[in-house]
Amino acid sequence: MDNPLVMRIVLLLIIAGCAFGIITATAERPELTIRVAFLASIDDEDYIGAEAFKRVVEQRLGSRVSVQIFPSGQFCGSERECIEALQSGILEVHQTTVGGLAGLFGAAQVLDLPYVFRDDAIAECVVDGPIVREMGSEILGTGLGLRLMVVGNTGGWRSFATTRQRIAAIGDLRGLRIRTLPSAMEQEMVRELGANPMPLPWSEVYGALGAGLINGIKNSVQDVVGMKLNDHIRHLLVDRHSYMAAIWWYSEVGWQRLSAEQQEAVAAGFEALAIATRKAARERELPALAEFERRGGTVDVVTDAQREQFRAATVDLRQWYAARFDPRWLQRLDRDIARCEALHPPGASL
Repeated sequence: MDNPLVMRIVLLLIIAGCAFGIITATAERPELTIRVAFLASIDDEDYIGAEAFKRVVEQRLGSRVSVQIFPSGQFCGSERECIEALQSGILEVHQTTVGGLAGLFGAAQVLDLPYVFRDDAIAECVVDGPIVREMGSEILGTGLGLRLMVVGNTGGWRSFATTRQRIAAIGDLRGLRIRTLPSAMEQEMVRELGANPMPLPWSEVYGALGAGLINGIKNSVQDVVGMKLNDHIRHLLVDRHSYMAAIWWYSEVGWQRLSAEQQEAVAAGFEALAIATRKAARERELPALAEFERRGGTVDVVTDAQREQFRAATVDLRQWYAARFDPRWLQRLDRDIARCEALHPPGASL
């Protein structure tokens, strides 16, 4: 190409193309990226909730925001890694269970006291109420860098599921090795029922059941079926001893970067998330029970009298809690349960 004019034209076209690409890329780049990471799989209430969050936030902010979802440990491979990423602001959104939070704020275990919530209506009323707002403020005030946004549900209700021993009474739990979260309260509850707590990461449960290292778990039937634990689990005692609360956090570092409009959109997204996870947990329970029975599992639902026996057997957990944490949280829990039971009498719909 010897013609100088042609060379100049080609050069100008190249420069113009590069400039256009830079401008276009800049224009398309969102001003806000929100990363949502959790350890559960895409076949889980957490993922359903994250999708609802993404939908609402992106509807409100349009192309100015990109919500990216990282399930199954794709962003952070352990609870500790995820929490540290939140605290540093590398990650914006993460979810923990109450047991998972216990290592950072032990008093939160008050929400895991067994047999205190009558049903979904009471549990949801309580976790939407003053006790959780006060807890969130106190956690934020400790400087942990975690802003509690909302409490959803991650599986329904915890019940006892066992491999060989069918549970018909409290005595049937005696001596069994039951998997728990690292939560000290969960472990103490299992001891008070005569069993032996075995804290294990969720990723190790399937193998431990197959090897006979544990005899059972404290999880929902949705978890049992969804993770194919019914390859080993044969018996389910539906006692719904604790609500599987999912506590959703926003990085405080990230929150302070948001404009007022962005904060409103994010808050609305979390409201949609809570509704979606709770709805999914309720709708998935009956199909999971049917599948468990279809695979040859036995399902026993506790009577009111049996539930009262289990509750009485674990009542000392209140004293255990009061000896370790500020007992005012027990008073707040009792207050909120009484308020919610007055608002939602037995038989009332959600």
